[in-house]
Amino acid sequence: MRTPDLPQDCALVLQQVHESGEEDFAGLATSLRLTPGHLAHIIQELARKRLIVSRNAGFGIWIRLSARGKRVMSTLWPESTAYAL
Repeated sequence: MRTPDLPQDCALVLQQVHESGEEDFAGLATSLRLTPGHLAHIIQELARKRLIVSRNAGFGIWIRLSARGKRVMSTLWPESTAYAL
């Protein structure tokens, strides 16, 4: 599998979502100190690359890694898979 080229802010969002398993949009913006607009752009980019999936739960948007996103994480940060087991 070819690893997608990820800007640093995209990689940070991907790592944060991976570590928590699932993140809500507002909490993710707060924890990473990103504006909602910038985070929305990052989320769109990661979704376009099919690395994350999002769902509207009625009380917020929740983001998690897709199967492809999990594979990319194991390539980018192999040590992170030890914590996901």
